[in-house]
Amino acid sequence: MNRLVLIGNGCDIAHGLKTSYANFIEWYWEEWGKRLRMSREVVEDDTLCSFKLRDRHYDWYNTWYINKIITVLDHPDDQDLVEIAKNTPELCDFSIKSPFFQKICDEVETKNWVDIEEIYYAFLKSSEDPKQINDDLDFIKDKLIKYLNSLEKPSINPIIKKQILSPINKEEVAISSMDKWDDVSMPNNLMLLDFNYTDTTAMYLSETDKFSINHIHGCLENPKSVIFGYGDERDDEYEILMRKNNNEYLQHIKSFRYLEASNYRSMLAFIESAPYQLCIMGHSCGISDRTLLSTLFEHPNCISIKPYYHQIDENTDDYRKLVQNIARNFTNPRLMRDRVVGKEGCEALGL
Repeated sequence: MNRLVLIGNGCDIAHGLKTSYANFIEWYWEEWGKRLRMSREVVEDDTLCSFKLRDRHYDWYNTWYINKIITVLDHPDDQDLVEIAKNTPELCDFSIKSPFFQKICDEVETKNWVDIEEIYYAFLKSSEDPKQINDDLDFIKDKLIKYLNSLEKPSINPIIKKQILSPINKEEVAISSMDKWDDVSMPNNLMLLDFNYTDTTAMYLSETDKFSINHIHGCLENPKSVIFGYGDERDDEYEILMRKNNNEYLQHIKSFRYLEASNYRSMLAFIESAPYQLCIMGHSCGISDRTLLSTLFEHPNCISIKPYYHQIDENTDDYRKLVQNIARNFTNPRLMRDRVVGKEGCEALGL
């Protein structure tokens, strides 16, 4: 029996990395603060937003000192400078040029988290100008790659290592698959199916040909390989996009991007080779990956789905939310209830 481990962003977070989209958006504004602090221009902008000084006689650098926003004794941090620029209309005309990015910022502000890929798909479906939405997403993707490259490398989490290499218990196997159980407690082959762009999982790579890592969405070392978009072919409106006969609507649909590399075929070869247990570590199992996840969850060789949940505090975890998300990737609810390991057989990731 083999084991396939889905590695999501929650796994990077469990290693102490600030890799959430909310962390990324915060960094984006901090970068703007650095830019405005030293700018010798009157107008600064990018694909997403614009900062224009009202007083065109001075550049940004001098304006800070003339208005005594920065003094010898007072040096506000970069994020404070951005907030001043954004919220002082007599100083600056600030605008967000992209409604798509505006929605992202609104979600971060109200919820302190955001799913950029879901917002992208919502805008794509209602857009008459898909190229503009795609250009905005490409710009955000490039910025995200830059941000992730700026993060320090983490250390091995010994508990996560133990969880990755843990034996497969008989109680974790679906009742309908008991005939495939061969009483071998340790997985014969192990693949880490890494949805992240970072190389955190490389720390856990064993020196054996039975252990592999598959960066299904690409990696930072090869920016052109990064897949960032949406992947739910079961959505009712997906067929509408297909019938529009405009390839711009399909530019960032993951199914097509998978065909540009060998990673997806390697995953298929792995799940076809033998019965496997599917472990979920830090992946939310949201519908932005439903096409791929359905393939894994409902495959005849899948005999167990073991989610490692997030322990939010002493009395709260997200096990129920996680299995609800898992259920949305099934077309057969009965199969889901048989394959998903109950909470008593699961544990918190890294704890």
